[in-house]
Amino acid sequence: QRILENHALEIGLPNQFRVLSTTDAWLLLKRRFSELPLDHYRPLGNPVKFLRSLLQHISRAKDEGITPEQYLQYAQAVRLDVDEEAANAERKRLHELADVYVAYRKILLEEGCLDFGDLILETLRLFRERPMILELYRQQFSYVMVDEFQDTNWAQYELLKLLVGTKRN
Repeated sequence: QRILENHALEIGLPNQFRVLSTTDAWLLLKRRFSELPLDHYRPLGNPVKFLRSLLQHISRAKDEGITPEQYLQYAQAVRLDVDEEAANAERKRLHELADVYVAYRKILLEEGCLDFGDLILETLRLFRERPMILELYRQQFSYVMVDEFQDTNWAQYELLKLLVGTKRN
């Protein structure tokens, strides 16, 4: 969080942002529900029924280092080995998930917020797009200790590998 607060402007983010908890993110989406491009995931009896699940899905994508743009590209290019009707329905569902991810990111940025997954994903982007900033932190941290390494997700592991470079201390 501190790294992003210091360098967020370098990648077009506000350097003063609020980190949302899962509940805060749910409340934000509920408040701005009409902006979400939902069809399949908008049941008539309870329109906000799937918000928590959608947020978990987006969080898992972020844990895998998948950006909204990458998810959208995947949804547009996916090839399915099923009959055409089932393939069209699945493509539509995937595209809806991707569109919701894009809309969620837009809403977060408009509100000046990030969620926990963004802290890692955006720091990864910062280090990849601004190698001089990465080098600054590599020099600052000669040794890195990771507690509970077995619970590290892919995005955290990628961030760790970037930060330690070839030293592996």
